[in-house]
Amino acid sequence: MSFLNKIGTKIALQRAGLGNISLPKDNPFGGGNTKGGADGTGDGGFANPFANMQWPPKAFSSWQAPPPATSPVREPPIIGERAQSHPKLKFPTVDGRPVVVLFLRYCGCPFTEKLFLNMRSLANRHTSIHFIAISHCTQQATDEWLRKVGGGWNVDVVVDQNRELYSLWGLGISNWGHLLNPRNGYNQVLLGKNEGVWGQAVGEGGCRWQTGGAYAIDERGLVKWGGPMASVDQAIDFEEACKALGR
Repeated sequence: MSFLNKIGTKIALQRAGLGNISLPKDNPFGGGNTKGGADGTGDGGFANPFANMQWPPKAFSSWQAPPPATSPVREPPIIGERAQSHPKLKFPTVDGRPVVVLFLRYCGCPFTEKLFLNMRSLANRHTSIHFIAISHCTQQATDEWLRKVGGGWNVDVVVDQNRELYSLWGLGISNWGHLLNPRNGYNQVLLGKNEGVWGQAVGEGGCRWQTGGAYAIDERGLVKWGGPMASVDQAIDFEEACKALGR
């Protein structure tokens, strides 16, 4: 495989969420498992093309159903209801500010990345609101994803690997229609071509079946806006969240 072909293949793997797979260095059909001479010849055995592959790759394991959350999934809160408080997400807030919270589907999802970038931009303009993003990937994977997208800026990121917060806010596991709607793939391509957001490698612990969502909670701890995402590609209007908080 030529150098350019290798680079092209690696880019394609990264865009597909398989960036952690290493390409085999040897020709898989020519003596890669033997101590051949300088001309690349050996005993004619076949090299293992999967020798350098981490198994299962994160992109593949993210398709598996995750273990049950540590707490049962509640009904999503309704507008006007008092927000459920948790040690990782307390209401009312200590500083008295209202909150906009985004529950990420998983680190690496291009739609999630777009939503996070939109919220991050808004957080710079609405400093009177506390913006929080929740991730169910590992702390290391979440930190790495944040580095790749340019940091959190004024958005605080909370890791909820056991998905306790997701369950508390009515965000469980989605169904086939939610995840595999053909429109999702079409809009993902448009997002990459038109805005350059192709997503990143799937973060450790990430699950594609996890439902995302967003909520706005006022300074008294009352839910004023939001709910679970109706689709993977839903464009959440965070400006509406700010208006619901009177900002």
